Amino acid sequence: MHRLIQILVVDSIRDLIRYKSFFLLVALLLIADRVLRSYVKIRPEGFEFPSSRELGIAADWLFLQAPNLVSEWLLDWRTLLIGGCLFAAKQLTSMWPTMDMRKMHRAEGGRWRILKSLQSLRWSQFAWDACAVGMVVGIGGVWAGAGWIIGREIWIQSSSPLSILIPAGMVGVVWPLGMAGFSYSSKLAVLSNGFPTKLKLFSELLKSRRVFWYSWLFYLARILISLLFVLLIPILSLLTVENFFIRILIASISAAPAYSYVKMASFKFFLEVYRPYPEVVSEYQSYYSRHFG
Repeated sequence: MHRLIQILVVDSIRDLIRYKSFFLLVALLLIADRVLRSYVKIRPEGFEFPSSRELGIAADWLFLQAPNLVSEWLLDWRTLLIGGCLFAAKQLTSMWPTMDMRKMHRAEGGRWRILKSLQSLRWSQFAWDACAVGMVVGIGGVWAGAGWIIGREIWIQSSSPLSILIPAGMVGVVWPLGMAGFSYSSKLAVLSNGFPTKLKLFSELLKSRRVFWYSWLFYLARILISLLFVLLIPILSLLTVENFFIRILIASISAAPAYSYVKMASFKFFLEVYRPYPEVVSEYQSYYSRHFG
């Protein structure tokens, strides 16, 4: 446990200070995101827990109206276009920092590591990441769909507004694993191994109890950290502060260090949780030699 804390906390913060270029990369990507979000003209009215009546309205919409609306959205070409653009943005903002961290932990890249990281990306890596993300979405969709069916049957039989908590709870339970899947997809994508080896390593998330439970706990903690520093504080500043430059500054100061930290810690956690696998060890021999002799 002491070694794990050393790697995830001390070493992650130390490497962020050492590799300032990685922090700059993440900060630039996040500032661009915050600039776009700053144009949303929504003002929060305060938060209150929903009443039984409001839960009932939400349940009625989720179980009876949502399927038709979702079908319409999926058949609309604009939905596919927007979804494609968002996925392409996710690919770039995930793969580029991951490749940068790969070079960082292999002591490669030199002075122009950020640009070399971008140049090193290959279409085959994007293709693997897309396939892995598709698998996560597919498995998660089946799980969420099962929760929706159970909740819908309870709603139809009893009209209990608490039925909406069943699909919400089922999604919440597996959300850390979904985050782990999205994270590991890009980290495995930049390995030099072929598709079958990456698929074998990726499947360990569900096959290995060690990888499963370590990942669930770590990404639950990451979700909580991100909710506070990367989501809540930036959104509140973007929606409540009138001055454009001040709200971008507050959002960036909160989000960039926290997101840089969780990205760095996530990469080190990946190296720790996959340490028993020679395919990963062979890629990062210098890193493992420094830390484990």
